[in-house]
Amino acid sequence: MPVNAALLDEIVDQTARLVSLDISRVDPDDTWAELGVDAVLAVEFADVLGKRYGIAVEPKVILERASPSGLAEFVAQARAGRSG
Repeated sequence: MPVNAALLDEIVDQTARLVSLDISRVDPDDTWAELGVDAVLAVEFADVLGKRYGIAVEPKVILERASPSGLAEFVAQARAGRSG
């Protein structure tokens, strides 16, 4: 499923907040390891995404998606499934 630019921008913004980086330093294709996201931060991120988008997100899904762009694809798919 294609990801719209606004959703990708939101995920990048949330990532920057999570890892305390300026948004200009977060590339959507950076890996979680490059950004300093570990299992503990994935749990926090899953909670943020659940509240923001009203979807259930397991922390392991975040790590499996490897990057903000991969996570944005997951969120787009989950939101489409919820609305369909």
